[in-house]
Amino acid sequence: MLQMGHWWRHQRNPPQCHWRARARPAQGTFRTMIVNLTPTEEQQLVEDSIRGLLADKLPVDRLREAHAHGGAVERAIWGDLVELGLFGLGLAEERGGIGYGLPEEVIVAKALGAHLASPSIVAQMIAVHLADDATRPALMSGEARAAFVNAFDGGAHLIDGEGATHAVVVGKGGAALVAIDSLGAAEPVELIDETVAVAKVSTDAALSGGAEVDRLSLLLATYMAGLAGATRDMAVDYAKTREQFGQPIGAFQAIKHQCADLALRAAGAETQCYHTAVTFGRGNDDGVEVACARLLAGEAALANAKQNIQIHGGMGFTAECDAHLFLKRAHLISMLGTSKVEVRKRILA
Repeated sequence: MLQMGHWWRHQRNPPQCHWRARARPAQGTFRTMIVNLTPTEEQQLVEDSIRGLLADKLPVDRLREAHAHGGAVERAIWGDLVELGLFGLGLAEERGGIGYGLPEEVIVAKALGAHLASPSIVAQMIAVHLADDATRPALMSGEARAAFVNAFDGGAHLIDGEGATHAVVVGKGGAALVAIDSLGAAEPVELIDETVAVAKVSTDAALSGGAEVDRLSLLLATYMAGLAGATRDMAVDYAKTREQFGQPIGAFQAIKHQCADLALRAAGAETQCYHTAVTFGRGNDDGVEVACARLLAGEAALANAKQNIQIHGGMGFTAECDAHLFLKRAHLISMLGTSKVEVRKRILA
């Protein structure tokens, strides 16, 4: 896997490896774009590499006994993530990055969501885009580390900030990258998701919008799409093996319909995220596309996580089952920097 990450760095023309999008001339008042969402060989390599690493190093069951130290395992493999080229994957070569693009980054974000990886990994991915030339190399090498600060709706909370040197502050006005020391004293708070350490902080960071904020929001949306896909797979696998009345519960129509709902929601969220990544910056209203992805993925993550618990029956409500981990994480990610009301306002504006 690590050699594969090194291979990414030496592709001659990585920007050509994006999912392909071809625009047709406008006819009348309509503009048509044909989009091929089939991954290229290089993109499939990116997906296989990151999924292989996460499957080996970040199994979901690691979080059962995490107790507010869910990011510890991720910090232990930070070097692997750096070697894989994760931080700077979508950054232009002239800025020191590998030179791929947003489509490759959403592939990674989807895998991170499926494994309930620490939100700080996504924060690090976006921090390299927000950083200045002096700070960026340290973030790409892992010497400097970033974490999210959710500053939406008045408060400010640092998420999985242990060991962080910088914070990606997200809120209504956009985002900003600041030094962790600027946040003042951190006051730990209890969270329903015990796998994530959260602390109350204060910040006066000046938030701004723009393409990088849309990129951030899309990566979070794709994280939730990956989570929705993982709960779909978990529920379907359980329905195939759990037996009642002499047959798998998946043979019963009621369970079949629920599994179909899980699949439809996950597919819709994933497709919207991929479409947004491919067409980003090609003349569409990127903000609306990103908001649609955020809405669909957020709803899919929450609904699928809840339905997964239902399909697991009584066991789904126990701490021994991983199902609750997905629901708690879905709530956390869906609230980062926005709310469902704000997302809908952006779509309707």
